Parts: sequence; C-alpha cells; structure tokens
Amino acid sequence: MKILDTIKSVAAVLLVTTALVRAQEATGSNLSPPRVLSKVEPDYTEEARRAKVNASVTLKVIVRPDGSVGDIRILRAAGFGLDDNAIECVRTWQFAPGTKDGKALSVVATIEVNFRLLAKKNEGQHARLTFALPSGAGPPELVEGSIPTNPSSSNPDQRFRISVTVDSNGRPENLAIIETTDPEWADRALHEVEGWRFVPASVNGQAAAVEGVFELATGSFRYLR
Repeated sequence: MKILDTIKSVAAVLLVTTALVRAQEATGSNLSPPRVLSKVEPDYTEEARRAKVNASVTLKVIVRPDGSVGDIRILRAAGFGLDDNAIECVRTWQFAPGTKDGKALSVVATIEVNFRLLAKKNEGQHARLTFALPSGAGPPELVEGSIPTNPSSSNPDQRFRISVTVDSNGRPENLAIIETTDPEWADRALHEVEGWRFVPASVNGQAAAVEGVFELATGSFRYLR
C-alpha cells in the first residue's frame, strides 16, 4: 500500500462525530425538554473528508409527542455536502418527548451536529462554505484542495471570511477578504483557495458560475456573522 493511501485510511478511521441537543428556552417551569433515547452518528461526505473539514450544522427540529422528529430546518449550514447528511441522520433519531404538566407535546429543539476530523493542524476549526444558488441548482463540489491549517499567531482565537466566485469551469475567481482578525492568515488562506478546484454548479444541465463565502474560525470563535 502506498504511503498516501495509508494516510487516507488512518484519517477515515480517526473520524469522530458528535451531536449536542439543546431544547429552546420555554416559559413555564412545568415544561420538560425532549431528550435523546437513540441516535446514529452522521457520515462525512467524501468532499469533506478530502478537504479535512471540521464543521458544525445547526438544525431546528420539531420533536413530536411520540418522540419522532418532524419538520427540520437548517439554521446554520456548513456546506461540503454535510448539511444533507446531518438532516438525514437526525431524522432517524428517537426522543423521549417534551412534556408540560406531564403531557407529551410537540417541542421545537435546536440540534447542533458536529463533524470532527482528528488532524492536529486543523484542530479546533469551524469551516463553512456556502453559495448563493439559483432555484434548483446544486452547489459546486470541492474535488481538489483542503482547508487551510491553523494560523501561526499565538492567539488561538482567529477567524476570517473570504468571498469567492466558482466559475463554470470550477475555478475560483474574484476572491476577496471580507473581514478577518488575522490579516496574515487570511491572506495565506486566500492564496490557497485560489488553487482549489470544483465540479461547478449546474443549472438546467449547464455548468454555471455562482458566488459564495468561505468562513474559517479557530479556538473559541465561531463565525463572523
């Protein structure tokens, strides 16, 4: 087996995902939030695995009186194909339902699904890649390139946002730093993103250019917005 193949296999084995459930605050001391009885962990997409993505998807869900999951809405997307995986996974979870005065009822809950890859140089990151898509279009898929490693700054809490257009050939263009706490790190990341390659977005069967934003945060920081 080639050394590169060995590294990829180890990365797959060390994949860790966790999920945290936080019921939204509700008035009245007699309301008990739902709690998880059984769950499965979501899978990484190949796109996210290749790029060494650490990310979180935040979902707003309805937990029904029978403990099943009803409507699901994305509150904060991660991109890299992880959003759909998070939704499909959480849809299978079973809860002890929320109750009020001992009676089961539908409760709105917020679920954060965390995707973590044990790569030291990307430890503690929160990555996000989102696009403004025409109706019915799928996002570009990153097929070459990986998430920038952590900044060299002694301060572990850093973040940036970079705007990018992925053209109809799958190449990044019109990159610009929107805002950052570490200009040197953001500039390095911008040049790395220039080298990324995508399967472009498709609209009515035709490749199309789309605008997006790449966000990366480390330490206790999440996103700039």
